[in-house]
Amino acid sequence: MSVPTVPSPATTTTSESQPSLVRGLSLLDSVLLLTGGIIGAGVFLAPKEIAAVPHTPSLFIGIWAVGGAITMLGCLAFAELGAMYPEAGGQYLYLREAYGDFIAFLYGWMVFTVYNTGGIAALAVGFGAYLAPVVPGLGNPAPILAVGGWVLTRPQVLALICIAVLTAVNVYGLRRGAILQDVSSWM
Repeated sequence: MSVPTVPSPATTTTSESQPSLVRGLSLLDSVLLLTGGIIGAGVFLAPKEIAAVPHTPSLFIGIWAVGGAITMLGCLAFAELGAMYPEAGGQYLYLREAYGDFIAFLYGWMVFTVYNTGGIAALAVGFGAYLAPVVPGLGNPAPILAVGGWVLTRPQVLALICIAVLTAVNVYGLRRGAILQDVSSWM
């Protein structure tokens, strides 16, 4: 009979409380969340610009296929990292493990102040641009409020409302946010 020399993680106690993952998403929720995050709204916003460069449909499709293959390599890399580090933190954790606390700290603040905020704003403005032809008068870029150098237009108000509603749904609870994401991804 052999006795294990390393204690099981379930039996070890630590003086520090580690953040834990909230396991409130089903497999379907997770797949749709990742699909929405990877494909996202870019599939609706980018094709016109990409189609303007190649002069043949086969080259256009080829560009999308190469982009899909590169994306798949990134997905596989993140799947491996997730299996190696099953902790809360995602990219912050991976950068901390590879390069140390300072680089991870800089990354965390960049995500908070630039990456997520800019991406959310761009998606909300894109949503407004696609909704404007459906709702007459909504796409009118004439200023409705001007204070100093700041100008507010109807599409910007729509973008702000969109961000506020989605934020409220996600603050209300993980399950409600997951349902909204599932419905959005299926559409």
